[in-house]
Amino acid sequence: MTQPPLTAQTALYAVLGDPVEHSLSPVFQNAALEAGGVDARYVALRMSAEELPDFLKGIRHSNIKGFNATIPHKEALVKLCDKLSKEAQLIGAVNTVSIKAGKLHGDNTDGVGFLESLFEEAKFDPKGKKVCLLGAGGSARAIGYSLAKAGASQIVIANRTAPKARALADELGAKVKKTKFSASSHRSSELSRAVEGADLLVNATSVGLGGRGIISLPWGVLPKPALIADIVYEPRLTPLLTEAKRRKYKILGGLGMLVHQGALSYEIWTGTKPDVAKMRKAADKALRDREG
Repeated sequence: MTQPPLTAQTALYAVLGDPVEHSLSPVFQNAALEAGGVDARYVALRMSAEELPDFLKGIRHSNIKGFNATIPHKEALVKLCDKLSKEAQLIGAVNTVSIKAGKLHGDNTDGVGFLESLFEEAKFDPKGKKVCLLGAGGSARAIGYSLAKAGASQIVIANRTAPKARALADELGAKVKKTKFSASSHRSSELSRAVEGADLLVNATSVGLGGRGIISLPWGVLPKPALIADIVYEPRLTPLLTEAKRRKYKILGGLGMLVHQGALSYEIWTGTKPDVAKMRKAADKALRDREG
């Protein structure tokens, strides 16, 4: 099946971010749109934080029917959308926007997308587990909230800026009271306590994107059965996952989360479930081609 020809009625979807050139979302979303016979196209648009408000004003009555958001827009969109889903309100971040009758409807599929990847690929159930979550931005918000709702007993949020970690831990802890939230800086002594005894460690920052940046961890206090997950999907083996694999830890890359959150976005926009297998196949091929 091929996509319908471009016409004045063709719907447009996009991923907005800065940077965004690396995004695989257009590859697998267009594969899904084609498989579903949907008259639409999906593109990547580089958008700075300063440009976003004016852009949103101009698309309310256009062929752009929805978009995904990545760094640095997820938290800003909470105030820029007209309506928010319950999940987006509780998480405090938006990664999916649909446009209906000129109104911006914000949602969040990041957390559920991460959980689906966690269950499907790693066969990991967070219920009763200790989690160390690196980062305090939009992705960390969604993942932390979703892990807590899935029954994680303890979540330590570790961030270079300790006050931001504390603020997020307090906020999420007030929303999911059954999970014990705490915060840590990246100072070695604090990070050691955060990592010690963790069943799951998640990098929810952009460190490692393009193979750049190293996360220094106190590996000696991290139990060997622990699962090391990285939401960065390019390269497939980030510096963190490469080191974890070398040390014989179980690992989980970010491509599964990317595809699953995208599939949920597709469903929000079109009202139909996409062919997730075709989305994953397209994403895998594109990533292999990039990696040579």
